[in-house]
Amino acid sequence: MKITVATLSFALFALVGLASPAHAGSTPAYVCMVVNLAEDGTLEGTYCHENDGAPARGAVKGPFAVWSPFQLTRIIVCRSGQADAPSRITASGCHRLF
Repeated sequence: MKITVATLSFALFALVGLASPAHAGSTPAYVCMVVNLAEDGTLEGTYCHENDGAPARGAVKGPFAVWSPFQLTRIIVCRSGQADAPSRITASGCHRLF
């Protein structure tokens, strides 16, 4: 089980890196404890920290990824959002990759 989780986590990180060629293999991302994606494409993440150049506070423009290590089947790409890390992020134009 540990090997499967480690392999899946590595694969998810690799896919997030492929999501945006504009950053030469690295997509701005947020890792959150809890990620909630609504049917209308809006997202709320709580207890988040930023990675790969994503801003900790303020407007988030352009594609960025959001995922949770505790919800391994959730990698989500969003078009725009608002960050107030580490407490929460909100986003719109989101869709699930996994």
